[in-house]
Amino acid sequence: MLDTLIATWRRPDILLVAVGALASTLLWRVPLLGLLFYPFRLLNTFVHEVSHGLAALLTGGSFERFVVYANMEGLALIRGGSRVIVASAGYLGTALFGGLLILLTATPLAEQTLLLALGASLGLLCLMFVRNLFGWLAGMLLAASLGASGWLLSDQHAALLVALLALQMPLAAIHSLVDLLRLAVRRARPGRVSDAHLLARHTGIPAIIWASLWFISALAILFVTVGLAYAQVPLW
Repeated sequence: MLDTLIATWRRPDILLVAVGALASTLLWRVPLLGLLFYPFRLLNTFVHEVSHGLAALLTGGSFERFVVYANMEGLALIRGGSRVIVASAGYLGTALFGGLLILLTATPLAEQTLLLALGASLGLLCLMFVRNLFGWLAGMLLAASLGASGWLLSDQHAALLVALLALQMPLAAIHSLVDLLRLAVRRARPGRVSDAHLLARHTGIPAIIWASLWFISALAILFVTVGLAYAQVPLW
């Protein structure tokens, strides 16, 4: 059965990367081992906050700045825009970004070029929008690491790194949404309000509903983009 499954894929190696990406999200909470995946988790935070900002810009608002902290939390300062779309964009934006990377890995675009572009984009975003010291230093270090990977890695190693990043992004969003689902059934703690709790206050729809919708959407993005990118058989 496993041989049949692998045979239906254009890139059998992606199954190994998928297992590695899934394992990384499961090992996040393991002491010491979790530190190995800290840069991936930090990158997810940057994508999460930038997604809020882009959603604000696309819905008529403004994106002032954002901060990223060492505990992998972040905060974006936004004015105007659609509150529902902006609040939803954090988790869904991370999943969509991962989905886009997944689709790009199945195109002729060179992975080294993609890594260089990611590094340059992150560096530019840090210069324009990050306004705390840790966030700026961490973002620039991540940007430099991505750029160096694109410059130095071989075709095969660059492809594996991009595939790992691509699959890890939506998995990380799903992992974070599991935590959000737990928080959504509780009252928000003073001084720390989740996106789901903010929308619950704004719309009257319970936070658990918003968190569930985002969770289902992130799963759908992962399965659809992986299917489109790598499966030889049609999705339907």
